[in-house]
Amino acid sequence: MKNTVIIIILITLFISCTQQKEKTFRIGQKSIAFIDESKNRPLQTEIWYPTLDTLTKKVVKENQKELFKTIETIPNAKIPNEKFPLLIISHGTGGNRFSLTWFIEKMVKEGYVVVSLDHYGNSTFNKIPREFVKWWERAIDIQFVLTQVLKESEIGTKIDTSRIGGVGFSLGGYTNIALAGGYVDRTVRKNEKNKERKMPTEFPETDEIIDFEKDSLIVSSYNKYKNHVKDKRIKAFFVMAPAIGFGFHSPEQTDKITAPIFIVAGKGDLIAPVKNNAEKYHNLIKTSKIHLFDKKVEHYVFLNESTEFGKKVAPAITMDNPTVERKKIHEKTLELALEFFKSTL
Repeated sequence: MKNTVIIIILITLFISCTQQKEKTFRIGQKSIAFIDESKNRPLQTEIWYPTLDTLTKKVVKENQKELFKTIETIPNAKIPNEKFPLLIISHGTGGNRFSLTWFIEKMVKEGYVVVSLDHYGNSTFNKIPREFVKWWERAIDIQFVLTQVLKESEIGTKIDTSRIGGVGFSLGGYTNIALAGGYVDRTVRKNEKNKERKMPTEFPETDEIIDFEKDSLIVSSYNKYKNHVKDKRIKAFFVMAPAIGFGFHSPEQTDKITAPIFIVAGKGDLIAPVKNNAEKYHNLIKTSKIHLFDKKVEHYVFLNESTEFGKKVAPAITMDNPTVERKKIHEKTLELALEFFKSTL
């Protein structure tokens, strides 16, 4: 009888451990429209989180004309009653909160809550000229949304506030460096080749004449916020192809950075060349590590995988060098991110 009880206990423990090991998170998704009333900035936000719910019905869209592949989520699913680390994502210039769903999908399945937002005035469907050059205010967007998410009655209570990380691509990479404590010097008017800075290709068409160097709204915002957007709640930062390197030239601009930063970029990047961006940041930031892909890996490889439709209508951001497989770059990047956050959060 005693042996039988022992056997039953062992079997029960084995089944319990097996079920725990085989527990697979799916992706819950919740949309919230936050508004920073102090600055009159609407910030459309997605919260992606682990769930054990199952998808009961697949929604099939007809005549899809998506540029990028989408991921499968369960809207408003239940979140398990446990604590999860949080990652908050900043998209690139003119991008949006769905630009890095390849990254979001994997991290949620690995047990992270991930928050992504549309930066006010600098996103795909909301382009305002001045907001394209008030880079430092993007960090304020992140701070505001993070505060609101932590207050959220259901998901907010499931976040381990000691394990919060930042993630960013391109201009979003700079945004995270600003959140870490780095500040841009916008008074440097020439780049390394002594040419006037050009606006990004995503910059909106406008009839308004704006002197971006002297405009009172831009200058006053810079003076107010330039080096006051560090967020100590965010403990580690993972940045992909970071931009705005032309505004960093002195160690003093990064000496307040104490959190670990991991930089990933491609040597073939022509939008944010690594010499003047990724490598420059790495040299200026004492806490940074860097991984560079080879010379055939370009800037937009860090966006989502493309659909065939996307390759036809937007080849510049959806197609890579023929020898580069975007999915493989994503897989390696995720491997680096998981290892980084596992050791830092």
